Amino acid sequence: MALALGAGSAYADDRLDAVAAMASSGRVSYLGFDCLAERTLALAQQRRRADPGAGQDRRIGRLVPLLGEHLARGGRVVGNFGAANPDAARDDFARGLRDLGLDGVRIGVVHGDDVRDLVRDLDLELPELGTTVRALGDRVVSANAYLGADGIVEALAQDAQIVLGGRLADPSLFVGPICHELGWAPDDWDRVAHATMVGHLLECGVHSTGGNYEDPPYRVVPAPHDLGFPIGEVDDGSVVVTKLPGTGGRVDAMTMKTQLYYEIHDPAAYLTPDVTADFTGLEVTDLGDDRVRIEGARGRPRPDLLKVLVGVDQGWRATGEMSYGGPGCVERARRAEEVLRARLDRVLDEIDELRIDLQGVDSLFGDRMPGGYPAEVRLRLAARTTSPEVARTVAHETELLYFGPAGGGGNVNAVVPALGVTPAYVPRELVEVGVEVAAS
Repeated sequence: MALALGAGSAYADDRLDAVAAMASSGRVSYLGFDCLAERTLALAQQRRRADPGAGQDRRIGRLVPLLGEHLARGGRVVGNFGAANPDAARDDFARGLRDLGLDGVRIGVVHGDDVRDLVRDLDLELPELGTTVRALGDRVVSANAYLGADGIVEALAQDAQIVLGGRLADPSLFVGPICHELGWAPDDWDRVAHATMVGHLLECGVHSTGGNYEDPPYRVVPAPHDLGFPIGEVDDGSVVVTKLPGTGGRVDAMTMKTQLYYEIHDPAAYLTPDVTADFTGLEVTDLGDDRVRIEGARGRPRPDLLKVLVGVDQGWRATGEMSYGGPGCVERARRAEEVLRARLDRVLDEIDELRIDLQGVDSLFGDRMPGGYPAEVRLRLAARTTSPEVARTVAHETELLYFGPAGGGGNVNAVVPALGVTPAYVPRELVEVGVEVAAS
């Protein structure tokens, strides 16, 4: 019998109604929750810097009641809920489970992704920034390695019903359960590549049921407001992807192919912590009725290096926006830009980065995509500085555009900490992964 796994989320603030439907359906043994991306992990690090008890996924309290029926049936949950604070995520789960009367649920925590001390000791190069970790000193506030499925498998082997961690790699959330349940060795490269393909199809949630396939008027799917999350029915060598009946979206050969090439860079060498996967020989068969069979993944040994996401304190980010509409809106917005640049000249030496765009005109394509004169345009300023006073000055100047040029409206502005993220790479043998399993 095939192992059935379902997507639970694709990012930190994903909708929860689809989770409730999946958890109560009885269709899946495992629910996998991808809760992280570079941006969301950086935001989690910011929350933990402000509050040592924060930094975990903020939905856990609302999520646990939706999982009660699934857990009571013996279903399992795997997710990178921990973000910047896995122990706090465990405590949130335990508290919510006790409130539901579900005592004794075993929760596994995968540790080891926090490698800040290691990257400092190694003085890792930061290629995007053209410097090293030590050169930045205390500005390096976090470093998280992308961990694979090994810790998940170990926690499941210790009868954990919920497995969570920090920066567990997206497809690994499903590779772990598949390898555990089907007894696949971590160096059985073709099988691990197959499990990785399944994980890639599930971890982006509604993208596999039409989310990133829709391109009106050329491509549309039914009921895009109610897209169902995907389900993978895994056998040795193939998977059938489907969704809950009655949900929106579509599972067909085209939605599957669209997701297969999404965010993998090189389909002949998709690098993950678990395997180097080759998807170039995949066979996609549309079975009809929202069911598609996919097979043919091949694998080679996993990379010797693990990717690390390094968080760097870059001071403060100031943003401000103002809209202009009707005849002359572009010219008035250009004049507003002139005003801003002149007003900011006095603090320009303290601004590390400054950008002003006219959204709807040049913010994406510059002058490479000319079109007709717009009916409206929105000016947007963004600046980065180490001075909070300068940041507040920059943001406030956009509000003062109410006083000219004429017709400006809808100002919003903000000043927030600027935590940049940049990649580095560390030998995998230096990253120590640990697993703790305890009852709620």
